[in-house]
Amino acid sequence: MTAIKNFLRTAFIVCALFVFFYPIIRFNRTAVVSQKENRNLAVRPLPIKNNDINRNLFAEYSAYLNDRFGGRQHLIDFNNTVNQKILHKRLFNSKAMQGKNGWWFYISAGDGNNYADFMKQNVLMPENLALWKENVKNTAEWCETNGIKSIFLICPNKHSIYPEYYPFSRPDGITRADQLSAVLDSLVVSYVFPRDYILSQKSAFAYPLYYETDTHWNPQGAYCAFELLREKICAAFPETAFPNIKYTAEISESDTAGDILPMLNIKSAKSTRPVLSPDGAENSDFYEYIKNDGRNGVITRSKDSRLPRALIFRDSFFTALEPFTSPLFSEAEYHWRTFSDADKEAVLAFNPDIIIFEHVERYAQNLVQCSK
Repeated sequence: MTAIKNFLRTAFIVCALFVFFYPIIRFNRTAVVSQKENRNLAVRPLPIKNNDINRNLFAEYSAYLNDRFGGRQHLIDFNNTVNQKILHKRLFNSKAMQGKNGWWFYISAGDGNNYADFMKQNVLMPENLALWKENVKNTAEWCETNGIKSIFLICPNKHSIYPEYYPFSRPDGITRADQLSAVLDSLVVSYVFPRDYILSQKSAFAYPLYYETDTHWNPQGAYCAFELLREKICAAFPETAFPNIKYTAEISESDTAGDILPMLNIKSAKSTRPVLSPDGAENSDFYEYIKNDGRNGVITRSKDSRLPRALIFRDSFFTALEPFTSPLFSEAEYHWRTFSDADKEAVLAFNPDIIIFEHVERYAQNLVQCSK
């Protein structure tokens, strides 16, 4: 009996020493970024900052220690597992949250504030709406003056298509995108906001049109938007014989894909992954990549030199559209930024036949920045 007590006492002391010293021994001094949380880790604070005493020294040291003690990630993973699988709590933080039925949503206030959009708390004041109208009007008129066709594209937020999977109901009332669509209607410009069309198509598919674990639409959702975009492109060039490619979807599932899971330190969750391929062909049968550097630029060239030349000012949502739009243009350049006055000289040097201006709904108020 004494031997058992001694063993337990020794085991307790060893475990206590391990718990005490492990966070110190494994303290992470070198890491800069938490890949799982998609953020920078706190850096060691200095007592003197900007030639003055750092009055936030203790708070900054607390954040530094909390971010870097050994075993931190294991504790976070364990806590998430307990909350999700044992206590059945919904997971959330300042960047993302768990929705219903295996859906996850991006809500970061510092990146478009999707939560405020869902709650319809971000509608524009009349003066801001008037400024946006002026920017769009100036852009469309500048394109027309220089013989360039233009199309404005707003890609719907994920929660605009699947609000039923949010943890709570969406309030009644207009959205900011409704305001912007009304302005585009009043300007009589060519634009696509495919929210209502995609909503009407949801029941036609046995799988979702957005990724459950990602911010973006999947290729099938993007193709629904492309159907409307193609109509606008064809209307802009009525004499042009554009290719009309038919696509077939192949569906698979992933347990680890998506940009939202790492923000919540979730290791796995089911995501549906449709891939659309041309019937009996490959994408390379219709176009090729001259440059494919993502954010740093994409240039494609189709097999038909008689087709229009295009410039696309875009964000990440257009990535899924590239395989569908690239066959429609003899050459297309995709620029990952907002169009502004600074781009005009380069645009005229490229001499496009058409420009597509695209932004996701949460950033649609920044679609273009163009003065007279």
